[in-house]
Amino acid sequence: MWTGSYCQTAVRIFWSFDNTLQDLYNNFNGVGSNGPTYTSPGYNGAGACLWLNQASSQSVSITSPILNITYTSFTFEVWLYPNTLYNGNPYTDNSIFGQCQQQVVDQCLHIVIRSQKAYFGFFGDDLVGNQAFTPKQWYHVAYIYDYSTQTQFVYVNGYLDNSRSSAGPYQGISGALTIGTTSAQVSNNFFDGCLDSVAYVSRAKNASEVLDDATLVAYLSFDSNSLLDSGPLLINGTGTNYSYTSSGRVNAGISLSGNASYIQITGLTRIGTNSWPYTVAVWINPTKISGGTIMHLSSLIDGAQPNAWCLPIMGFTSMGQIAINSWNSSNVPITGSIVQVNSWTHVAATYSSSNGERLYVNGIQYGSSVAYNFAAGGVPMTITLGSSLLGTGVCNTGTIQMGQYNGLLDEFRVYARELSAAEISALANP
Repeated sequence: MWTGSYCQTAVRIFWSFDNTLQDLYNNFNGVGSNGPTYTSPGYNGAGACLWLNQASSQSVSITSPILNITYTSFTFEVWLYPNTLYNGNPYTDNSIFGQCQQQVVDQCLHIVIRSQKAYFGFFGDDLVGNQAFTPKQWYHVAYIYDYSTQTQFVYVNGYLDNSRSSAGPYQGISGALTIGTTSAQVSNNFFDGCLDSVAYVSRAKNASEVLDDATLVAYLSFDSNSLLDSGPLLINGTGTNYSYTSSGRVNAGISLSGNASYIQITGLTRIGTNSWPYTVAVWINPTKISGGTIMHLSSLIDGAQPNAWCLPIMGFTSMGQIAINSWNSSNVPITGSIVQVNSWTHVAATYSSSNGERLYVNGIQYGSSVAYNFAAGGVPMTITLGSSLLGTGVCNTGTIQMGQYNGLLDEFRVYARELSAAEISALANP
């Protein structure tokens, strides 16, 4: 719907930057300036991200339609990897988003990193973050304006960095939307590095939503006969020799049986980072419990060593107990209760450097390891559900009897944070 020369506020925009400047919804498509390129992989370990070179003044602009965000709530989110951070001049910005009608109060939006901190500017009506950014690291950053409370928020990696009340509202009604540069104050304000999975919604997201956007790596519900990811990174699953069932724990599920029957997701960047916290959770309904791999973590999609990092992180012991493997100096596995066949059981494993690993069965904690620093694979990782593939017999097993899992699976989730006991309980009691 159009009013005058500008577009009414869009409900949702998403630029994946998977070798394209197009909006997923084909409404706000970008045009590159000075030859921006792409590099693979992007944050999610697949696809690509938009690579911008500050020295070449590279950026993207969306000139038509004009995005109208005046007197509204909105959320901008981005995964960013600063190659360098420029801080010589107070106004040498590492720019992410911009829209500028004119350089007067509340009419020039500039969303940038300034002095290595997130900066959310309406021009003279601005919020400065607290966390200092470091080059050559991935960050999730959310810039949120709540019109109802006139509050600006900045979140870094899912957690509130700073907020400011009595702000705005933003009042600019013209000007191109820019990515990687702004029109505010100086020309030397280009981003240097990668931008990925850039999203806009026409409302103020709450803290829980932002935390999920930053830390929910993948969520395969298996509903609608699909391996589509319902998480924010769109890491869709693949698999072989599987079938769908209407008898899932929550709506539909997946059935695995026979040899080489598995589901797989790849591109798990945070899980491949040393000591980064994580949580994996899934509903299982096995037809046999005398051994079998439920989840296998590996640096290669075939799950194998040598020349690969691999670990069966969840499976059955020979006695039918659930077990999770740790990768610490003592390498002591954690086991839970014996699982019943042909019955649904919720299983989750969490890790943090302060708490070590914890095993939960049906929302109840069964054990934990010592605190330790997880020596990860150092590359985007792959999780295979139902099989260890070529990793059987060569990867560290602990008490897990590696082999094919037989039965049903449902509601598979991976988080790049350690969920609390209350959050695990909520997943186990849908």
